Amino acid sequence: MKTIALMSAFIFAGCSHIGTTHKVAMELPFAPELVEEMQRSASRAPASLEVTDVESKSPRRVYFTALYHQYLSLSNHLGLETDLNSCPQFHHDKIETDSAVVPKFSILNMARVGGESKDFFPELAFTKNFSLKDHQEGMRAEIATLCEEGVSDNYYKFDNLVTHYASKKSFHSRPDSMRSVLKIPVFANYYLLKMIQPPHALTFIHPEEKKVISMTQTHWFERYVSEAHRMRSNLIKNHMVQR
Repeated sequence: MKTIALMSAFIFAGCSHIGTTHKVAMELPFAPELVEEMQRSASRAPASLEVTDVESKSPRRVYFTALYHQYLSLSNHLGLETDLNSCPQFHHDKIETDSAVVPKFSILNMARVGGESKDFFPELAFTKNFSLKDHQEGMRAEIATLCEEGVSDNYYKFDNLVTHYASKKSFHSRPDSMRSVLKIPVFANYYLLKMIQPPHALTFIHPEEKKVISMTQTHWFERYVSEAHRMRSNLIKNHMVQR
């Protein structure tokens, strides 16, 4: 019960922050059994510390840069303009991210996905009531808040994860932790944008997304997304998904 209470505190941390920020409105599907398998696998892997981890940006800058890159990626896919012209709090990070190449990709249009296969198609979380475009607009709203104030409610959730949960083995061994991290936009977007890549495509991971994983020690999450995308690709290849 204590662990559950701590996780609840983590999910709702930062709710007292004043300002309009985006809260992930959809609940993305995932496969709990696969999460558990990846958590066991990650726990057996030897710990490593990259040089870049020691010299990394602050959690605040990492969060902004990763989220901004994801915003540019989704906007590019949807064919929408990104009209954020200035960002006083993260001026250098914005310019640096704007200068990088944003990968292009296309989403397969699924007419029907049956049974447990739905766990591998997070885009099914979007409906006419809350579309990908609505999600993109929510991302822009949070980025605008970050640019003006330097923080957001969702950033505080990320910072809480880095500060209080990254080193907790109990957190990284519970499949329910997947639901918790998906409440944080940089994780939800990482999952969504990687999963909707074409089957067997080489998945681009932005350097700041790598730091998100490293800072939070959620290597099991990274492994889950990689393996889930491979399984999704096989489902499509084997015509288990009707299109």
